[in-house]
Amino acid sequence: MLGDWRAERRRWFAEHGVPVDFELHARDFLAGRGRPGGRNPLKIERYRMAQSALELLGAQSALTITTAWTVHPAGWRAAKGAAYRGLLRSLDRLLDRSGEHGALIVDGDGSDAMYEEAHTEVRPARVPRPAVQVPAHVSDWLQMADLVAHTAFQAIARQESRRALWGWYSRYFPKAPAPERC
Repeated sequence: MLGDWRAERRRWFAEHGVPVDFELHARDFLAGRGRPGGRNPLKIERYRMAQSALELLGAQSALTITTAWTVHPAGWRAAKGAAYRGLLRSLDRLLDRSGEHGALIVDGDGSDAMYEEAHTEVRPARVPRPAVQVPAHVSDWLQMADLVAHTAFQAIARQESRRALWGWYSRYFPKAPAPERC
C-alpha cells in the first residue's frame, strides 16, 4: 500500500510538479493554499489529484476506515478530546471483534497530553499504549489519514465553498461506516 501511495505521489510530481515530499494537508491543499514545488496547481488539478489518491485508498481491501466526530459547547479542544475518546472506544470494539490489537499514530510534536489522558480514561484493552505523536511531514500514513479525515469532515460540515467534496467520503469509501458521532 505504501508503495502505491508513493507511486501516486511520484505521478503528482511528474504531471503537476508537486514534490513527493510536499506535506499534504488536505484542507490547505484543496483550498489552493501553498505553492507545492513553487507552482500553484489549479483547483481542478488539486481536486483530481486528491480524488486519485482517495481512489487508491478506497481500493485497499486491507484498509479499514474509521472516522469519529462531535461538537462541544466548550469549543474545538473539548470536541477534539471527545471525538478521540469516541474513536478509541470504536477502535477497541472493532479490534475486539477481530481478535487483534492496534497502535495509533497521530499528527503532533509530542506536546499534546490529551492523547495520553484520553487513553488513561478510556483504557482500551485492544490498544495497549497511548497514541504516538509524529509530525505529519515525516509520515505518509498521517497524510493519507488527513485526506480521509478531511473528506469525512466535508461530508458532515457541508461547507458551501467545498460543495464538490461533500460526496467524496461515500463515493471513495462506500464500504466504510459513516463518520461516527461521539
